[in-house]
Amino acid sequence: MGMSIQGVRLDGHKNTVNCTPVEMPTPEKVRLPLALLGSNTSTFLVQKGDEVAVGQPVASEGQGIGVPIYASVSGTVSGIEKVRMTSGATVDALVITADGKQTVWEGVKPPVVTDKESFLNAVRKSGMVGLGGAGFPTWVKLNAEVDYLIVNGSECEPYCTADYAALRDFAGDVAEGIELIKKYIGVEKAVIGLKHPPKGAEDAFKAIPGAQVQHLREYYPIGAEKMLIKETTGRVVPGGKLPKDVGCIVINVNTLAYLARFIRTGMPLVSRTVTIDGSAVNSPAMITAPIGTSVADLFAAAGGFKVEPSKIIAGGPMMGAALDSLDYPMLWQNGSFLALDEKDAVLPEESACIRCGRCVDACPMNLMAFQITKSYRARDLETLKAIRADLCIECGCCAYVCPAKRDMVTSNKLAKRFMADEARKEKEAKKA
Repeated sequence: MGMSIQGVRLDGHKNTVNCTPVEMPTPEKVRLPLALLGSNTSTFLVQKGDEVAVGQPVASEGQGIGVPIYASVSGTVSGIEKVRMTSGATVDALVITADGKQTVWEGVKPPVVTDKESFLNAVRKSGMVGLGGAGFPTWVKLNAEVDYLIVNGSECEPYCTADYAALRDFAGDVAEGIELIKKYIGVEKAVIGLKHPPKGAEDAFKAIPGAQVQHLREYYPIGAEKMLIKETTGRVVPGGKLPKDVGCIVINVNTLAYLARFIRTGMPLVSRTVTIDGSAVNSPAMITAPIGTSVADLFAAAGGFKVEPSKIIAGGPMMGAALDSLDYPMLWQNGSFLALDEKDAVLPEESACIRCGRCVDACPMNLMAFQITKSYRARDLETLKAIRADLCIECGCCAYVCPAKRDMVTSNKLAKRFMADEARKEKEAKKA
């Protein structure tokens, strides 16, 4: 199925774009979920009562595509508890009670990197996952034969500014990360896709041999992988395929900055900077915090709430996940948390579809969102397959432009889950 550059124009609400990231006081405790992607074969390496230091491995990388997990605070392991992820999955999480000293583990040292294999091994050992939102292990992305590295500096979701802060404050680290990938992975070309780049960032990138800076158009969701690849290279990722299938890898600017720092210092991914914003927040801010910090502590670091929030969102307002409490831990891939007041949080009342076709015009994947919703409600699996409902990237453009205010995003998500469940049942039936 083809793809055109479509989408919508959104108000940026980049309230924290000029904020300097503030390192919050060490929280009383952190919780580190064992499963980065919902499930893996990792096991904990420490137990209740053990003393741990920052950067110390506390969970193995396991089999498959997993990565190790490291202590983000120094202190004492106080146990293991069940934690619900934004995906709805419940997983085991290691709880560390902090001592406030942030003592660095004695084993933290720069990795020895001499070739592609040792570089990929170092990237895996860093615990690095995509910091743009998906949380996919970076070493797996890099373990592919490609000729294009596409650097994602678009940050097209409203409110979110963590990537802009990386470009403004650590353009040199981002550039160093690009050069490391070009050197060890053998990527020939790098395209850095930017929107409103901060002063000095472009100069850092233009100094990289074989790198090209491209200013991205003002539309959402240009930061989605398939959209960004089409915009920067002209290549189209076919339905059901991955960027590597068209010779591309897409890496977020924050991921590159952290990668460069790990190769230089040996300190794994133990903290990150997040945007704390929204109409219910007292003082919108950029906060740097240890992985596993509770969402409640993050909002407290931004001055708490000026009104009772009606909705808490992990991520941006278009693709983020609504949280039912402040008790969730900040994960590696979380770039922002929003707290909205009642006016911004209440969803408009739906009315009947008027067949205007605006959702089709706006869809960057050229899908018929209204038809996906209708077919899902009828549990019409064959039609869902025929109209390729599985290609929906859940960007929310359809619902945003719908004059009837229909929540097609939720229907599309459920349709994809329904299709996956039916495919699994069919596979199990064939085995039986």
